[in-house]
Amino acid sequence: MMFWKKKSKVKRVQIKQLPLPVLIRQVIYDTMLMPAEEIAHAMGLPPISDDVAEMEERESQKRLEKFSSLIPFIDSHADIAAKITASAYMIEDSEEDYGELGKLGIEDVAQLTKLFRLVALSSSVSCISTLFNLGLIRQLVVDDE
Repeated sequence: MMFWKKKSKVKRVQIKQLPLPVLIRQVIYDTMLMPAEEIAHAMGLPPISDDVAEMEERESQKRLEKFSSLIPFIDSHADIAAKITASAYMIEDSEEDYGELGKLGIEDVAQLTKLFRLVALSSSVSCISTLFNLGLIRQLVVDDE
């Protein structure tokens, strides 16, 4: 007697397409960097009304809530990535022959680490948010086991 495994249906994910200016503005809001609209203006995006800006903030909050349980992990990962990046930068700086003026001080390393952490955190959060928004990630399943 032969048993055949029932073929499961292949699920297809339909990817949304967004115009680049819309995507850029969503990323700006999802990074939570302020002032969002001044950043958008500096990037050459057209201005939006206060009402539309409020709507963008609400929509960003909805996108971020989809994976809010991951924020502590992303935050700690950004901290580790920043320290690694700062260390790599310090190694490169020490290999250069700049003399004493080229050496980074403790304050410089702390500022660089802070900057690298901000970049790692904001890019990770906005990337995950965009993946959800475009339909590439549909649901976050958390097991309580």
